[in-house]
Amino acid sequence: MIPAIWRVLLALLALLSIVLGMACSGASDPAGPGTGGSAGDAGARPAPPDDAGASNLGDEAGSDAGTGDAATAEGGSSPDAGPRPANIVLDAGGAVTSIVVTPEPLTPAFSSTIDDYYVRCSPGTNAITLTVGTASGSSTVALDVVEDQAVVVMDQYWIRCLPHDFPTITVTPYPDAGAPTPGWYLLNSGVYAVALDTNGTPVWYTRGTSVIDVDALTPNTISFMPDGTTPFGYGSTEFAIHGLAGGAVAVVTAVGSSTDDHELRLLPNGDYLLLTYPFQSGVDLTGLQDFGAGETIPDCEIQEVDPTGRLVWSWRALDHIDPVLESIEPDTNTILGQSVVDVYHCNAIDVDSSGNLLLSARHTNAVFYIDRTSGDVVWKLGGSAYSKDGASYVRIVGDPETSFSLQHDARFLPNGDISLFDDHGAGAGVARGVEYALDHDEDVASVVWQFLGIAASAAEGSCRRYADGETVIGWGYNTADARVVTEVNAAGDDVLDIAFTPNTASYRAVKVPPSQLDVSLLRSSVAQ
Repeated sequence: MIPAIWRVLLALLALLSIVLGMACSGASDPAGPGTGGSAGDAGARPAPPDDAGASNLGDEAGSDAGTGDAATAEGGSSPDAGPRPANIVLDAGGAVTSIVVTPEPLTPAFSSTIDDYYVRCSPGTNAITLTVGTASGSSTVALDVVEDQAVVVMDQYWIRCLPHDFPTITVTPYPDAGAPTPGWYLLNSGVYAVALDTNGTPVWYTRGTSVIDVDALTPNTISFMPDGTTPFGYGSTEFAIHGLAGGAVAVVTAVGSSTDDHELRLLPNGDYLLLTYPFQSGVDLTGLQDFGAGETIPDCEIQEVDPTGRLVWSWRALDHIDPVLESIEPDTNTILGQSVVDVYHCNAIDVDSSGNLLLSARHTNAVFYIDRTSGDVVWKLGGSAYSKDGASYVRIVGDPETSFSLQHDARFLPNGDISLFDDHGAGAGVARGVEYALDHDEDVASVVWQFLGIAASAAEGSCRRYADGETVIGWGYNTADARVVTEVNAAGDDVLDIAFTPNTASYRAVKVPPSQLDVSLLRSSVAQ
């Protein structure tokens, strides 16, 4: 049985929580950090009678008001949800040797070398029992927690109450091949932008309407488009860059046209590159499938905008890429009630040390190297041999998959090679991450590395080759494959797979080093 003094302390704590909750609910403005939520939302409650042996854990429960983890975010996914209560801090009285949570299990299983965990929660109040072991014994406390809240044990072990609508995470390590290198995986799933650690734990997440394209362009910021709900960004769309330290959000949009959700790149001068799709009417597509004269296309425009939103430079595909002779997989869309023919579908931009650009255009099955000064296409890899600009055509030779198609995420590599994610959606074969070596003297390209998936991907996907020898692949939208992350080591062996269920594709899987995002800032800015 719990000693009488602890029962008294717990009762006082509960009473204090009720008083604070009533005071907060009657105020017109938030009273300050840690005051959000009702008394039933957070805090310790008396352990049941059969918890004999519970020691001093329960009386140490309290709000983490001193961490700056202010209760300003909305819990759950409903826009009407209340503020997220502050964290619950527990002192186990010694070095922790075990943590057990019921009724929902602790994920991953406790290890003294792992600091971040989660339990899956339901809407409203979740009653959990936490048992913490130390060298001197174990202590048990019963807690009420709500979605997004964290229980922090000994200021080291963080247990997040994961929202009910967060996808189920399945982590498959391959220890015989080694472990993934340290870092953060940046992903999207439905309404969530997510940062996972290499155990598959969501150390950070926040919500939007339909999130896409999560990245960390500068230290301790996370960028994404929170509302990518319509093709080519038509509607209310913008990129949001969230500062983890102060909560500031910078907004980046295209100028004069919609902001497309496929790409946001930061240039060394502080400007941004992004894509937009101004409609161009009266385009003659005679000769391209069964299209004709007078068609409307969403042109592919690259824009450089400065931090104030001023347009610095732009480039349009229609001036340099023939919409009939270079489009191979055109599609049609109805946008704002208008039928348009998507002949290009640009989806990735990269920049080399000279400032020239690499552009991926999915519906041409090709990537284009663009001279920044002249705007001319210098060479073209894949797709049709024709070039409106008279660019060199780099033929793919000896490819075991013949070529790539409907690709994403084309990137320059330091050795001059090109990596990309081959969705392989236009022919027999499977999706893959692939690297091509280019011989510009002979105008040929050959595969020097690839990692195959299990089926072709319908859309999206990424492949990033990193300096530490690791490669991270995001499989995009693939009905046969729920994986959102595969990490491959330098030997070409799969070391880790992470899948989301239901199969909610992540547009990309980007990995950044631990130093790019401070773990304390990630934890303190969850759901904000």
